[in-house]
Amino acid sequence: MTDSPEPTTPRKRRLPRWARWTLEGLVFVAALLAVQAWMGPDLPEGEIPGMQVETLDGTPVTIGGPSDEPAVVVFWATWCGFCELEMPWLVDLVDDHRVITVAMQSGDAATLRDYLIENDLEPLPVVNDPAGRMAGALGVGVTPTFLFFDRNGHVAYSTTGLTSPWGVRLRLWWLGRS
Repeated sequence: MTDSPEPTTPRKRRLPRWARWTLEGLVFVAALLAVQAWMGPDLPEGEIPGMQVETLDGTPVTIGGPSDEPAVVVFWATWCGFCELEMPWLVDLVDDHRVITVAMQSGDAATLRDYLIENDLEPLPVVNDPAGRMAGALGVGVTPTFLFFDRNGHVAYSTTGLTSPWGVRLRLWWLGRS
């Protein structure tokens, strides 16, 4: 009797570990973005006529409408946990970009000024929206909400929830190119 070799099943080729991790990461990010888009609120799109408002220090600002540079309008609140994380790095953006913040339902002007001083946020241009009327007119109901305006006053991007400084900078850079 001769020993014949037993038939071997071919081995499956596997992707290298780095390729599997990259693929899994991309699938995770895609799923996260899809869920965020599906569950996110209906935010304004397109052109928003310029809304003249005043910051706490009396400086007039325009939300929407044509402008020389792109802008980000951030709706936040003193009681918002995510906002507490994001507000300090927004201070760094004020010198290089057009940033307007709107404090939703966060009390009167004096309370808001105290909050800004206590948290080293005085450089931020803050519009007070104590009753949430401005936010409601723009369809904003959650904090934080970021609206990115192009030079023509169109809402080019919008996002809610926790975001990153580099994500905001990248969107503003992209809007500034056109």
